[in-house]
Amino acid sequence: MINLLTGSAGAAVVVLVTMDIFRSLLVPRATTGRMRLGPIMSRGMFPLWQVISDRVPGRDRGQTVRANLAPLMLVLLLVIWTALLIFGFGLILWADRSGFEPNFVTLNDALYASGSAFSTLGVGGSVTGQFARLAVVGCSLSGLAIVTVGATFLISIQGGFGRREALVLRLEAHVTLPPSGVAILETYAREDIVPRLGAFFEAWEAWAAEVAISHRAFPILLFFRSNDSRCEWLAALGAVLDAAALLDTTLVDAPAEARAGAHFVLRTGARLVGDLASQFVKPGGPSTELVDHDRFHLHRTRLSAAGYSVNEDGETALALYTERRASYAHALGAVARRLRIDVDQRRAGDVDGGPLP
Repeated sequence: MINLLTGSAGAAVVVLVTMDIFRSLLVPRATTGRMRLGPIMSRGMFPLWQVISDRVPGRDRGQTVRANLAPLMLVLLLVIWTALLIFGFGLILWADRSGFEPNFVTLNDALYASGSAFSTLGVGGSVTGQFARLAVVGCSLSGLAIVTVGATFLISIQGGFGRREALVLRLEAHVTLPPSGVAILETYAREDIVPRLGAFFEAWEAWAAEVAISHRAFPILLFFRSNDSRCEWLAALGAVLDAAALLDTTLVDAPAEARAGAHFVLRTGARLVGDLASQFVKPGGPSTELVDHDRFHLHRTRLSAAGYSVNEDGETALALYTERRASYAHALGAVARRLRIDVDQRRAGDVDGGPLP
């Protein structure tokens, strides 16, 4: 005789886990819900992991510990999903234990049969009950589906990470590390390739759009750190946006293509960091300093020395630059603080033009 209470409990576990997997891996946008395993894990593990990494001696070691969090959460997520499905189907099989020959003696026997069916190894003995047969087939199909969807998910995560880091790695060849906006413009002037700034900003505009799509679909990508801690992806984005803001407000001889590219990358980049902040950062945190006046005027001096024609009205340029930075700096700083990523370009040598020791 089928135990309806036990079977219903098992079916509820299977349905809830299946819905969580569907919304996490297949729905191409961030979703909400109290029963979501991924958000529960991130809320529980992330603060604790940050405290542990903060106490690790040495900045590089701490960054390495932080970089291990995302892969660990990814593996744990897949393992817990699998374990819960096996447990749910185990309860269903236990509810109709009389449909198996020999009958299950304990719940552990049903869980073992569920695990065997989930891994497509088959159930030992014979299955005589119709409900039990349906449950075994459903368990086997779920196992195949999880393997297929899980493998696709891992490939998508790897692909999204690789595409995000490719352009960041290219930026490392443009400037000293950590990157800064003024250094990007100086590099293009020094190499006499200022007309190519338009293509540069266009590439980062496309990058920002792709990162927005991939990180909205797979929020766990947000926790994956860049390969080089001196050029984290958020710091690289901040440097590019600052370069676009400087070009748009300070340079009077910028090519039309570069100025248009600066406009578009500022809009797309601001949209990206705004989405990340609304998704990941709690409101009410500390604000980010928009502009340091002394640094801005130093930037103007450096750009003039690099060969650019700068706006003679420094105060007007400062006001415009502050307005441009207001569209992205607060959200960028909030996300960076949450992830322990340093985007303060004073560490990038903004003061003296070279990397700090």
